Amino acid sequence: MGSRATILVVVVASLALGCYNYSPLGRSSLVPSAYLAVTLTESGSEELAPYIGPSVLVVRGRFRSATERGLMLAVASIETRRGDLLLWNGEPVVIPGEFVRSVETRQTAAGKAALLAGTALVGFFAAYAAFGSGSSGTAAGGSGVGPSPH
Repeated sequence: MGSRATILVVVVASLALGCYNYSPLGRSSLVPSAYLAVTLTESGSEELAPYIGPSVLVVRGRFRSATERGLMLAVASIETRRGDLLLWNGEPVVIPGEFVRSVETRQTAAGKAALLAGTALVGFFAAYAAFGSGSSGTAAGGSGVGPSPH
């Protein structure tokens, strides 16, 4: 039963990571606090390297504002061209418009979320069937370590 539980945990964790889709977004529909994925151009990646690191392909974070200099994001993570994902703590970064290849917004994927909820429910019932309702709360035998009689 242990390997089945491990497989179930791996499947549920994988589904939890994929409960979002990214959809293309026009600059005119940007909303403050929206979670964005900004894909950089090749020259944008090179020009922004001193600020965000080398070979960055995608900058993800919360949209703060559009300024005359570009899009201001509170960066949550960056993805390099090699596929490495590096976490940030919401540091503000301005990405000039000429360095932006595309802008996508993160949206909840209803189908994936429903699949995750269904899998979790099946897992709960499988665990309940395998292990019952839990312990009864009483210890057999009465032996154990207790307070000293002195």
